[in-house]
Amino acid sequence: MADEKVAAPKKGLHGWRAAAAVFGCGTLAAFGVFGVLVLVISTLFDAASSGIEASAETGTGPAEQIGEARSSLAAEEMNVCDDNLDPLTTITTTRVDGGEDYVDTETGGEPDIEGASRVVRDDCLWTITPSGGSTPWDFEFKYDAIIDAEGGRSPEELASNEFEESRSGLAEGVSEVEAEGSADFGPRSYSVYGSGEQGQSVYLLLVQAKSAVYVIRFEDQVEGSVGAVPENTFRTEARKITNFLGHGFEYWIPE
Repeated sequence: MADEKVAAPKKGLHGWRAAAAVFGCGTLAAFGVFGVLVLVISTLFDAASSGIEASAETGTGPAEQIGEARSSLAAEEMNVCDDNLDPLTTITTTRVDGGEDYVDTETGGEPDIEGASRVVRDDCLWTITPSGGSTPWDFEFKYDAIIDAEGGRSPEELASNEFEESRSGLAEGVSEVEAEGSADFGPRSYSVYGSGEQGQSVYLLLVQAKSAVYVIRFEDQVEGSVGAVPENTFRTEARKITNFLGHGFEYWIPE
């Protein structure tokens, strides 16, 4: 009888040893992944903490970026037409004036407002193309920002008087008034809607923001007009401007 061949032992791990090895490797792998995650999270946390500390030291945190009210205003530092309307991307405008009406009485000119010792004002002209494919309008923006008052009066009080005076004559530039009254563009606003001498649609909005009073005037261009512009269409574009300027005047005008 031929000698039986003895099977060579199989290489590798079998049975409980294999199971233990697999379990051990899996556990080590899991701990390895967990360790990497902990390292990444720790790195991110350290970076975030460093960023917060840097912001606190340099004054570039969220409040500073948004803009807190200032305690003073340098001469000619505030220029709303240049610094606030020009960069405004929610409206499509082309400026058509040369900026010659800008005044800061800190460097020249008279306040022309009783009780005011310093006023910043401007009257700038634009062409605006409203959203929705409408034809362009003429856009006039003018403001008086009362920076300092005299005789113990507050700039806000003087601005309130200016608002009332301007409101009484706001409709004078509209030949036929179709709607007039208080508006919902902030705490104090008033609007007039109607048509001009040539039948073009006209919309005026008067707003008080802090100690500033400003007027937005939209007027449909006669040569390109395709019909009356609804009041709500004017209001849509006006709201884009007032939403932005509300924060602008809050920032520029000192406490």
